[in-house]
Amino acid sequence: MRGRFIFFMILMIAAVLEWSCEDPNTLAVSKVFSNNNLQTIYSDTFSVATSTVQLDTFLTNGTGTVLLGRYQDPELGMISASSYLQLSYGASFLPSFQSYFDSMVLVMYYNKTFSGDTTQTLKINGYQVTDYIVPRNVPVGNIKLSALGAYSGFFSSTKFTYSPTPIFSGTVKMFPHRDTVTIRLPDSFGAKWFSKAQNDSGRIFSNSSIFSNAFFRGLYLEPDASSTACVAGFTANKLRLRIYYRRMVNGLLKNAHADFTINNGYQFNHIMYDRTGTSLSALQPYHAISSTLTGNTSYVQAGTGLVTRLDFPSVKSFFAGNPNVMLNGAYLVMYPEPGSFPKNLLPPTQLELFSTDATNIPTNTFTGATTSIVYDYILGINTFYSFSLYSYLFTQVKNNTNYIAPLLVVPGGSVGGSVQRTYLGDKYKGYNRIKLQLYYTHVPN
Repeated sequence: MRGRFIFFMILMIAAVLEWSCEDPNTLAVSKVFSNNNLQTIYSDTFSVATSTVQLDTFLTNGTGTVLLGRYQDPELGMISASSYLQLSYGASFLPSFQSYFDSMVLVMYYNKTFSGDTTQTLKINGYQVTDYIVPRNVPVGNIKLSALGAYSGFFSSTKFTYSPTPIFSGTVKMFPHRDTVTIRLPDSFGAKWFSKAQNDSGRIFSNSSIFSNAFFRGLYLEPDASSTACVAGFTANKLRLRIYYRRMVNGLLKNAHADFTINNGYQFNHIMYDRTGTSLSALQPYHAISSTLTGNTSYVQAGTGLVTRLDFPSVKSFFAGNPNVMLNGAYLVMYPEPGSFPKNLLPPTQLELFSTDATNIPTNTFTGATTSIVYDYILGINTFYSFSLYSYLFTQVKNNTNYIAPLLVVPGGSVGGSVQRTYLGDKYKGYNRIKLQLYYTHVPN
């Protein structure tokens, strides 16, 4: 009896939460106005067909995040994130011959985002880039471009050649809720830079362009293939290569340091994935696989370009076939599957909608297309994302096509700035299914 009572209470609370999501600006549901039989109706039974789409490469520069690590997702396979960056400095570094080198370290500041198991160690390798780091230009001509890659820059698949021998290798344990990770570089490497600066005569270490193009073109950071711990994010504009040294001040040696920071716009993340053995192993760029073939689940994952496609097969025909029916409210509610987002695998904070067509290329966004996750901290069963689709559906219902253009659900913010993911239940998932909530008014003849 106690178990039945608890179950009943959960259903009641869930119903109250669902009812509380109604927009107070819509007309009252199922209410007859005056004596003219004008009535508003609420329905969440309109079908939404979901599928998972693999996007092609997309821009990953300008995210403000250095991504590093590897982890094995239970349903999406192996994800690996590495980063290219070009170094610069704000002032000349010309130590005198009375100065003495001490050490050189890489300092990275956590941005508090991560995916995976932070209790395991991660081995990081750093290499010297031997190519010129040059952004890729947008192709010219009548080419349909993705909204996620419609301008020049660096993409998730972009690679540059680098020295086969690492400058350094460091094994760290990620503590994303702390401040920094510090890796010491070989003294021979740091001492070489220091000696070069002492003998520079103002040519390299006081000219950032010469430094980054002729002396040190860039640093490539990657997780070692032996590591499968986690992927962590670091704040790009705080990362620095720091030289500690001692310099003479008034006849006394004083501790000092010089910082080499990231050249803005020339840092990007290179992200790879391997879905062998998963339900998405055969998925190719811009193709889709129905959620009915993936356990009634569709997927969204930042970094790897997994998005969910939404089709609305019955909405257009309903309104087109009922000229006396007028749409006056529309909401799309999606639920991350319970149990799929422990604290070390949190879903994206935001999701965003883009219109698309048969190509599955994201094109335009619209009013109400971005939303933030709402957590159910009490019962843990009603965590959701909710979008207002009124402006979009109203326009689609009124246009001259015979269908509603599909939408793509994309991680909000910077797609290339994390590897956070969410599993979304489709229309067959029971209570935690995707819902299209429509409010419409019937106007009698």
